[in-house]
Amino acid sequence: MNNPAEYRGRFAPSPTGPLHFGSLLAALGSYLDAKHNQGSWLLRMEYLDTPRVLPSAADGILRTLESHGLHWDEDIMWQSHRTEAYQETFKRLQAIEAVYPCSCTRKEIADSGLHGIDGQIYPGTCRNGPVAERGAYAWRVRSDHAWQAEKRTDVIALNDVLQGYISHHLEKEIGDFVVKRGDGLYTYQLAVVVDDACQHISHIVRGAGRG
Repeated sequence: MNNPAEYRGRFAPSPTGPLHFGSLLAALGSYLDAKHNQGSWLLRMEYLDTPRVLPSAADGILRTLESHGLHWDEDIMWQSHRTEAYQETFKRLQAIEAVYPCSCTRKEIADSGLHGIDGQIYPGTCRNGPVAERGAYAWRVRSDHAWQAEKRTDVIALNDVLQGYISHHLEKEIGDFVVKRGDGLYTYQLAVVVDDACQHISHIVRGAGRG
């Protein structure tokens, strides 16, 4: 059992090619922050989109990290070995009706004209059932919290060490996001939460674009 006060950071590259400089910089920042706080630094290989994975990329990333003195403290977590955990979480979301099947195409979503902070916002077309019959459906999380026994705020907030207080209205700014694709692959949005909880991650260091 991990000490709840323990600092546990992680670096989670995707093996779709060589580790580029920006990712290496993020890894260094994450590593140094963990060590400064006398914590643990963990490594996770995130590759849910298997068609984009390059067979030699993971080994190349590991060699690059080691060559720069960045050594992880525990066994590497490989997302390719985590399908059962994602499936279990997905079934729990289904059981409480937090997710629903969606038949909408990208073009149909784009035609809605709704834009948020991360691109197109899904307008909730299929919340009450798929509007078209298709062989496979994507599955989306309800961002309106209608599936919860007690209504909670739709605002997601956090305190960033550098950028301060950040908040977003989930339904208005993000929308119902996909957690399982039509081809059966689980998405980053589901997997990262499951994996961070499993590894007891307490702190995350990421690069920030200049806007």
